[in-house]
Amino acid sequence: MKQKLSLLFSFALAVMLATPATAQSSLSAKELLLNIDNNRAVEVSNKTIEGDLDLTELSNKRLVKRPNNDSREYKSRVEVPITFRNCTFRGDVLAYKVVDKEGRRRSLLNSVLNNDSDDQTLYSADFKEAVVFENCTFEGLAEFKYSDFAENVSFADSKFRHPANFKYAHFNEGTSFANVDFSNTANFKYAKFNDQANFAATRINQTADFKYAHFQDGVTFKGTHFQGFADFKYTDFKREGDLSQVTFSRGSDFKYAKGGRYISTNR
Repeated sequence: MKQKLSLLFSFALAVMLATPATAQSSLSAKELLLNIDNNRAVEVSNKTIEGDLDLTELSNKRLVKRPNNDSREYKSRVEVPITFRNCTFRGDVLAYKVVDKEGRRRSLLNSVLNNDSDDQTLYSADFKEAVVFENCTFEGLAEFKYSDFAENVSFADSKFRHPANFKYAHFNEGTSFANVDFSNTANFKYAKFNDQANFAATRINQTADFKYAHFQDGVTFKGTHFQGFADFKYTDFKREGDLSQVTFSRGSDFKYAKGGRYISTNR
């Protein structure tokens, strides 16, 4: 009898000790957003984030106007550093979204996403402090269109399972997408990089769109695998662009690209 009680006690103790660890294995995106909205820095490691991390609905959002754009746009501003390492995002990570007049969010997977018309409202978010998403897995959408990153940015070693949208994004300090796995498309069209940009050993399985992108202070794509078409048409390379050991499996277009004398393709 004593042995049975001892075994039961040991089992109960094991359950009690295991429960907190299990409960802490995931975090609610809403909880994280509450911290961000209250200007509390976020630093998370080895967690699964449940729900959409929607950074476009912060309490500081304001109406803005873009030149030659009649659509309504609201801009939120993340005022604190955010750091995620070894995390999995089950939902979407949104620093950009489009909402129609019925209040329905239009997805990057929807073919009408870029048809910004009068019956749509745009929402986007800027980042005042450093942004880190290292060795993270994005199982939903990753939307950063129009985002302005004031400090260093790192998505190094991360995985994007769906299209990743950084169109018109502005990176003011050092930026790393090194060793990133884009399972779908990577959209950096019109993106501007003011400082060093690192895309070394990156894998892009479908279209890589760098059309009209500006690299002001050098970029490396050394060892990158472009499994789909790579579009560098009109891309501006102000300083050195390292394209050594690059694989273009389905072709590339560098027509009208500027700064060709700075591009290194040594193998």
